[in-house]
Amino acid sequence: MRVVNVNNEYEKLYDAFIGIGDEENAMHPTYMDALKWQDAAGIEECEKYGGKLAIETTPEIVLGLGQQLDNLASILQERGLEVFRTHPLRHQEEITYLDNVQRGYVNHDGCDFFLTIANNVILLNNLRVPCRRKRVWALRDVLEPVLANSNARYVAMPPCSPHYSDDDAYLERGDVLVDGFNVYVGFSGNATSIAGIQWLQQFLGRQYVVHTVELHPKILHLDTVCMLNRPGLLTYYPEFVKDLPAPLRTWEKIVIEKLASEEEAFGANGLMLDPGTIILAKQYERLVPEYEKRGIEVITIPFDLPIHWGVGVRCAVGPLRRDN
Repeated sequence: MRVVNVNNEYEKLYDAFIGIGDEENAMHPTYMDALKWQDAAGIEECEKYGGKLAIETTPEIVLGLGQQLDNLASILQERGLEVFRTHPLRHQEEITYLDNVQRGYVNHDGCDFFLTIANNVILLNNLRVPCRRKRVWALRDVLEPVLANSNARYVAMPPCSPHYSDDDAYLERGDVLVDGFNVYVGFSGNATSIAGIQWLQQFLGRQYVVHTVELHPKILHLDTVCMLNRPGLLTYYPEFVKDLPAPLRTWEKIVIEKLASEEEAFGANGLMLDPGTIILAKQYERLVPEYEKRGIEVITIPFDLPIHWGVGVRCAVGPLRRDN
């Protein structure tokens, strides 16, 4: 029987679901307010190219994005992890789902549609940006056979209405950090909603404490600006996290600041392979000395193009198992 168990962000990682480039179908989303976290170039692309195929407008970006995701998958496989990849959508009804609400096809999604807490695997079919929701069908037929012979407790969140509203129940994995029975959920207004946070607390029950972490309104997810590296050590941007929840305030902190030359803030979006190893986007290699002096090996990889589309290294990887 496959063991499903994730109780934190840093114990040994055994598997990874990673999205794909799907260069032929990738489509710029039409702009909506929840996309305001993007850098200036990303917002301009939405306004100029929304609803157009990226291979026809920015081919070097979409091709490079797929290559950088493939490189991450290869690194994890070489280190002995079991890697699963999603696939292009196969049916026209799926490809055009909710196009009357928002056009777009954002494809780097292996991790985005499920959240693992202990042995609970929660299908997240309710992303705030409507055009992203269609890709759940590229994940389900990869994920569900893996869960079939496992100890997983598999559940799906209630689906959002196709009529967009700010107060629907949105819950996005990038906003969720787990540390034992403390679960930290970011709230910027661009992804997870208060109703989604309340649903998660109700589902997990009183054994868990779900902490709401207020974020700057230009931030996408909590995991772009806060990372739990190992017990007692975290990395974060104080300028974008209003207040750390009480259990994290006594932790040692590696502080990162957004440089004037940087449009995005993804420096706290590294992937812990175990408490002594991290994969980090190359553009944040200024953090390498901070990790190395604390005994953490750092692997840096090019990842600027997924980040441009809103996916950091941690964002890109959905796990089913982390333990000793």
